[in-house]
Amino acid sequence: MTDSPENVVTESPKKRRLRLPLPLLILVMGFVAAVGLVASRPQPERAPTPRVAPSVRVEALVARNEPILVDGTGTVRPTSEIQLSAEVSGRVISLSPELTRGGSFGAGDTLLVIDQQSYVNAVAVVRAEVEQRQVEVALAEQEQVVAREEYRLLRQRTGRGEVSDTSAAAQLALQQPQLEAAQAALHRAEAQLADAQLDLDRTVVIAPFDGRVRTESVDVGQYISAGQSFADIYATDAVEVDVSISTRQALLIEDLWGSSPTGKIPATVRAEFGDQVFSWDGYVENASGALDPTTRTVEVVVRVPNPFDVADDRPPLLVGAYARATIEGRRPGTYFAVPRPALRNGSSVWVVDAEQRVSSTPVEIIQEVEDTVFLRADVAPGTRIIVSDLTVMTEGMEISVAGEPSS
Repeated sequence: MTDSPENVVTESPKKRRLRLPLPLLILVMGFVAAVGLVASRPQPERAPTPRVAPSVRVEALVARNEPILVDGTGTVRPTSEIQLSAEVSGRVISLSPELTRGGSFGAGDTLLVIDQQSYVNAVAVVRAEVEQRQVEVALAEQEQVVAREEYRLLRQRTGRGEVSDTSAAAQLALQQPQLEAAQAALHRAEAQLADAQLDLDRTVVIAPFDGRVRTESVDVGQYISAGQSFADIYATDAVEVDVSISTRQALLIEDLWGSSPTGKIPATVRAEFGDQVFSWDGYVENASGALDPTTRTVEVVVRVPNPFDVADDRPPLLVGAYARATIEGRRPGTYFAVPRPALRNGSSVWVVDAEQRVSSTPVEIIQEVEDTVFLRADVAPGTRIIVSDLTVMTEGMEISVAGEPSS
């Protein structure tokens, strides 16, 4: 039996819209509960955030008054270096045992001898000619004496008195041209003898100074021609180091270009030998009168005497070594030496006061050497400056000093 339409109960559309699904109802209730919990939680007590001062490293300034030092680098070179060349041709008959690479010799030592026999013969030939010309001059002088007496007697007979005629005829009569010709021939022969003797002397090569041999290319029995070089030698009495310095550094050296300096400007040259660094005393020899067109620097020559003096187990200052020269400069008054990181913007430092606050102080740079800057500043010795690198720094900023308790 089916229900009749009258018995079917139907829901109205409004009731169907108000009816929610169970999952959605749970979500809504949970959200409401969460909101209530958040709204009812206790509020935390608010405290001001402490300001942290940046930590820096500081250094106390130490006053200096000694002469400032000017540093530069260069290569050691000899004061004199020459190529030995033969001045005459011939076969080598003798060599000094020191004429070898690295050999040392003294001034006046015989280094090489060329066969002398032909030059000895040439001297003998020319000397004989000189003696012959001397006889001819003596004969011409005697003939002139006779001719002068005959000419005097002739003038007396003719009533002309003493000999005083300077005419060409009178000179011929007095044998003057013949005497002058004989004297000229003698002078020519004497000059030839001097040349022959000079060539003979040149067969012996003498060391011009105390030195050492850099290279050599000759041996006994070898024939060498005039002008042929056979060895390179250099002096060992002193060496020099060409040091390039800036114009600012040059101003620090007193009387660098003085025409009559009262004394040599002291300098010290240091070079590495093995794992050790050795030093030699020297002085400024001279300074260039023009700037280097490439580097715009001044070239100063530092001379070191007796570089091969090996006293106190010190090695020689070798030619070609890379060296650092330190030149004694003038006294610039009171100045300070600070690490390069302490310099700010190239012209100031940051000073730390008693309240751990910073302030910028201008400085005058005297010199910069590697990681050290020498400067003058209107501050008292003992003033603390910041030597660590900070990206941001402002005037009056509070800082904390590393290694010190915070205030």
